[in-house]
Amino acid sequence: MENFSLEQYLKYLQYLVNFDNGSMNAKGVARVADFFKEKFEEGPWKCELITIEGAPVGPCLKVSNTPDDDYDVLLLGHMDTALPDGEAEKRPYTIDENGIVRGVGVSDMKGCLLSTYFALAELSNEHRLDHAKVCFLLNCDEETGSRYSGPTLRKIAKHAKHVIVVEAARKTGDMVKERSGVADYHLHATGVSAHAGVNPQDGSSAINELAEWIVRLHKLSNYAVGTSVNVGIIKGGKGSNVVAPEADADVDVRFKTQAEFDRVNNAIRELEKQSFTPGGAKVTAEYRPNRPPMPCTEKTQKLADLISKLGKEQGLSFGWVATGGGSDGNITADMGIPTVDGVGPVGAGGHSAAEWLDSKSVEPRMRLLKSTIAYLCDHPDF
Repeated sequence: MENFSLEQYLKYLQYLVNFDNGSMNAKGVARVADFFKEKFEEGPWKCELITIEGAPVGPCLKVSNTPDDDYDVLLLGHMDTALPDGEAEKRPYTIDENGIVRGVGVSDMKGCLLSTYFALAELSNEHRLDHAKVCFLLNCDEETGSRYSGPTLRKIAKHAKHVIVVEAARKTGDMVKERSGVADYHLHATGVSAHAGVNPQDGSSAINELAEWIVRLHKLSNYAVGTSVNVGIIKGGKGSNVVAPEADADVDVRFKTQAEFDRVNNAIRELEKQSFTPGGAKVTAEYRPNRPPMPCTEKTQKLADLISKLGKEQGLSFGWVATGGGSDGNITADMGIPTVDGVGPVGAGGHSAAEWLDSKSVEPRMRLLKSTIAYLCDHPDF
């Protein structure tokens, strides 16, 4: 397997960012999986493409050096992006004079997958994992909240001692030790249609009912404790001269504790029992589970402190933050496994045309990841 060189890293990165691989682009995700499968199989790694039966997504890729499932370290990454087809053609790979790389998924998270590959390749070449148990799971649909791959992730992570999520570090260089939980709701409002000019009094507007909900939902936010409720998409109606018979909305809820989720969920269920619009318009709320919170437990803090110590020894200085965004680390943290996140190269702007990766951060962060993996494998009782 190859040892790290920035030139080779950037060559591979250019290839990976110049094609689309959104969560529902199964062929694009499979193309990423095939790339890494080929690379890892040049060494002592066993690769398994895991198809999610009945799901409209590409395969997951499991890379491991052991037939056992009690991993010293489980590394998590994802191969999908949150961007639509056509984006790669619109903004192909570029790198400027300051070493800032741009392109689809460059930091979220193709560049992070690549740096992890090189970390594991070098550890393999140095025979530092000969007696260790390591797994690298490349997820196929993380950007959907791992809607289809969640059970696979839980099955693989079940006996892992430590989890490292190789998402990009924050633009400040900080890493992540805590994430909010995420819940999604789809609201469907039904009303009674009528002519807006002739007999509006005979109708009952689904849009009006939904609007009443929106005002009340936003009031459920409590930013002081990390709870936010956001109605992000609304649609409905048949025409401006028609009392709307239907309307829909999608709602995003972020929370740090189960108690806060319960508070919001209970409020939504109480709203379902009411009608605010004369004539009987109603709203039903479909709950779509997404991610539980990722708290910073005592064991997670211990793992974060170890990484900080190793980083200091290598001349790297960074902090640890809490963020409202979710990742697969939320799932493993919910399983009680010490989990840290954001240990990849420095980057930002994911899910947008402003996405970037600092190529100067790649080697230092790769070497820190490498030393972290080696330490945890050498000290299985850490």
